[in-house]
Amino acid sequence: MFVNYDECILSYVAAIRGYFGLDSVYKADARFKALLEEKRPEKIFIVLIDGMGSRLIKRKLSQDGFLLSHLYTEVSTVFPPTTVAATTSIKNGKSPNMNGYLGWTSYIKEVDDIVTIFMDEGYYTKKKYPDLIEDILPVRTTVDELREKGISAIDIEPFYIRDGGYDGLETFADRIIEASFSNIRYAYAYYDKYDSLMHKEGVDHKRCDDLLCDIERELQRVADDLSPDTLLVIVADHGLVDIGETINIYDTKLKDHLRRPIAIEGRAAAFYIKDGKREVFAQEFKELFEDDFILLEKEDVKKSKLFGDGIDHERFDEFIGDFIAIAKSDKDMISKVDPDFFMKAAHAGVTKDEMMIPVILYMKEGRS
Repeated sequence: MFVNYDECILSYVAAIRGYFGLDSVYKADARFKALLEEKRPEKIFIVLIDGMGSRLIKRKLSQDGFLLSHLYTEVSTVFPPTTVAATTSIKNGKSPNMNGYLGWTSYIKEVDDIVTIFMDEGYYTKKKYPDLIEDILPVRTTVDELREKGISAIDIEPFYIRDGGYDGLETFADRIIEASFSNIRYAYAYYDKYDSLMHKEGVDHKRCDDLLCDIERELQRVADDLSPDTLLVIVADHGLVDIGETINIYDTKLKDHLRRPIAIEGRAAAFYIKDGKREVFAQEFKELFEDDFILLEKEDVKKSKLFGDGIDHERFDEFIGDFIAIAKSDKDMISKVDPDFFMKAAHAGVTKDEMMIPVILYMKEGRS
């Protein structure tokens, strides 16, 4: 499935931004906007659980439990359904093509390297590039904009992302509760461990199911102890699927046509092709992988608005390469075997398990 950017998670972010007097590129969801006007919460906290796709929780949790009993709707995330793209979009209300945050890696011409975006490090080379991404891809978030308007807002993120961040699920929940009794009117709270555990163990591993139950329990505690004037909006950035086969492109005949290794994601891969080789690359790719991947040329990627409708970031053209290959089955692609980063489950393809995410609402006094 592909994203309708008029009816995706950005429509809900737009409604929240509009509620606080901020402009949005995308149109607010009318039903959610009306709900906000009816409830008039003093505070709105977005709680994002990485990897917690709606199809996952519908399979794994009780309909009577906290999360599904307060499920407002399920919507598509942005493309690609991956943390770098989706969390950035949710944090500022703009689609990936506008932000330039397309996936785990991008080719950065200044260093002639494929860089892991959230780590400022060469994905294949492991070279360090301090502050590189912040310099070339600055992001102004909803928290930043609200603070500029004099509205108190915070990010609640792990300690490795933010100085003073939390460590552990219980502390994460405590921070949300504490913030709800302060003067803070907007919070973005991010929890990452469910996603990382599924990458390692697979979607249906007992440890992952146990963690999901722990997450639901802690979010129930948040709801029980939350200040009554706070609306919780619990979402995800994407879901995951178990990987049936990981394909090393350099083990195929396609390697002869590549200028550099693939970038973005293994299930939403940007290919950079040698001069004069685009036609033969496309033909050979389809011969090998047509049943598992959709191959789009750069021009078709742009026409389709795959990454979003807004004005493209100035780096967008170079980041998408010459082709994008999009997974539609359980296959993943790599350019180099990395024993430290083998994934049993992944995301960034266009299956519904990856694309669909929940919008879960809770406010006290029967108003959710």
